[in-house]
Amino acid sequence: MESGLKRTQPKWSVPVSENADAHQLKLYNSLTRTSEVFVPKNGNYVKAYICGPTVYDSSHMGHARAYLSFDIVRRVLQEYFGYDVLYVMNITDIDDKIIKRARQNYLFDEYSKKATSFPDFMKDVHLAFDEFKKKLTTEADPDKLNLFRKTADTIQECLTNHKTEEDREVITNACRGILSDWADMQFGSTVNEHSIFEKLSKYFENEFMEDMKSLNVLSPNVLTRVTEYVPEIVEYVEKIIENGYAYTTSDGSVYFNTKAFSDKPNHFYAKLVPEGFDNSVDEAAFIANMKESEGELSMGTEIMQEKKNASDFALWKSSKGGEPFWDSPWGKGRPGWHIECSVMVTAVCGEDLDIHAGGSDLKFPHHDNEIAQCEAYHDCSNWVNYFLHCGTLKIQGCKMSKSLKNFITIRKALEKYTPRQVNKTTKFIKLLKRQNLRRSFGKKLSKSQFANSFDNGRMFKIHHLI
Repeated sequence: MESGLKRTQPKWSVPVSENADAHQLKLYNSLTRTSEVFVPKNGNYVKAYICGPTVYDSSHMGHARAYLSFDIVRRVLQEYFGYDVLYVMNITDIDDKIIKRARQNYLFDEYSKKATSFPDFMKDVHLAFDEFKKKLTTEADPDKLNLFRKTADTIQECLTNHKTEEDREVITNACRGILSDWADMQFGSTVNEHSIFEKLSKYFENEFMEDMKSLNVLSPNVLTRVTEYVPEIVEYVEKIIENGYAYTTSDGSVYFNTKAFSDKPNHFYAKLVPEGFDNSVDEAAFIANMKESEGELSMGTEIMQEKKNASDFALWKSSKGGEPFWDSPWGKGRPGWHIECSVMVTAVCGEDLDIHAGGSDLKFPHHDNEIAQCEAYHDCSNWVNYFLHCGTLKIQGCKMSKSLKNFITIRKALEKYTPRQVNKTTKFIKLLKRQNLRRSFGKKLSKSQFANSFDNGRMFKIHHLI
């Protein structure tokens, strides 16, 4: 990371447009942290790309907020301002989280098929519980630690009150998570069949698309999947190496060299969150960012020692046992998370982009890494002109997320509310945030507050909704 004074965002300029007409639309641009006049580079034609879901679990209300918000932006651009919008979205179907969840589900199903005696079953449960409780002393993230404590209390209560063969099903249901994790630690490296990983991702991709249809979100013009672009990813990585911004390691992985990139006068690393790449970042926060960025299957001590700089990130990961793999010049491996979006958006949209959109929790390092990769590949200083971000939802004070298992699925919400009510609720929470009122999605959301906030004819600026 860089040292010295705290870094600030680089200078941004309004794009040069083929259309000289007056532009009336303003978008809140994360590249400047202010509202900017929107000027498409190619006249009336707008190229927009939105980060799609990582499909390893059901979509939740946080996803609903993001995709509804950007759907509104898209409709305003198309139907009010008359722009010709190419709207591209990806499906991340290769990822550490998908790999681990698919292995866990498969191994748990295999374990459940065994005719294990009840004493042996309980022995396995206690071994799994002992392994799980180690997290209570090693987890640094306070939200995850709180989740682990609640899980441990629930399991302990179950094991205290249920001790007989007749209770096996109750115990199994309560301990499925820890048994799956325990089985994966022992046998995960033996799961190599691609169809196991594909089955999980396909299931949740289909569910996500059905959820979007239920919410009346317009389908993207182009939908891309990582598994369909692996050859292009390999070629993309090769060019970044050729341009001098990446290097290989002894295990056959390829890493992006953040220092080599940031040292070039025409490049700037971490445009969205420059503070994330200087010495003002505390070590714990940096490690947490890297763990989320690289994936928990890719954070071993040996890997960290092979990197030239602590902030370098994987473009191509050497596959270990229990991971899907594809052939490459560096050996059998799989794409890194960030490179996936860079390759797919380039394949569809070309060498530049008008609008990129995604969740605010992805700003750094994911979106900053994506920008760096594209600018390293094209060897340009400005790849995307407008970056839009949607905030996260909170539930009981914590960010709603799959990893914290504290989410309300879209399908669950639609069992109780109409799609129109769900749509309005996500807007309402955004408005409360803008008024500095803390509010989470949950049962205590006041019906009167909700109703009074959406009178007919009221208009909002676009960035109020995202």
